[in-house]
Amino acid sequence: TTLFRSLKYPQINVNHANKSGETALIWASFKGHTQCIELLLKYQKLNVNHVNKHGWTALMHASSWSKRECVELLLKHPKINVNHVNIVGDTALIKASRWGEIECIELLLKHPQINVNHANNEGQSALIIASGKGETECVELLLKHPNIDPLQPDIYGTCYFDLL
Repeated sequence: TTLFRSLKYPQINVNHANKSGETALIWASFKGHTQCIELLLKYQKLNVNHVNKHGWTALMHASSWSKRECVELLLKHPKINVNHVNIVGDTALIKASRWGEIECIELLLKHPQINVNHANNEGQSALIIASGKGETECVELLLKHPNIDPLQPDIYGTCYFDLL
């Protein structure tokens, strides 16, 4: 592919972004192209936490669109920010919980730096969002995490069990 041919040249900027702020890594993560991700992750100059104009990272895209293999690869990168917050305060865990992406949630919860209780701009944690969406399997999985705070309310005083 063009990406593989282009990366032969050391002067190529692997962090180049289009008008929307999306890089090759973000696109590969969105589309589930694991071979491209593996190749890009080998570059020392790669910014694995690059954000598009909405504040989304490659990890957020992969976590939102059921790209388990991509999430797994990205989480292995030593510089990954698993708790990156986009413009509305969402993290990859919140995105995955919103869409019921069980396999991605499992991987994210295993990361030693995951903040399972992070709340977005509306004060909603992954647990509150999963319960509000009726994602009971996600709720059960999140509740098993040793650092979860099941009593953490959103900005309206609502807790996860109020939404079940």
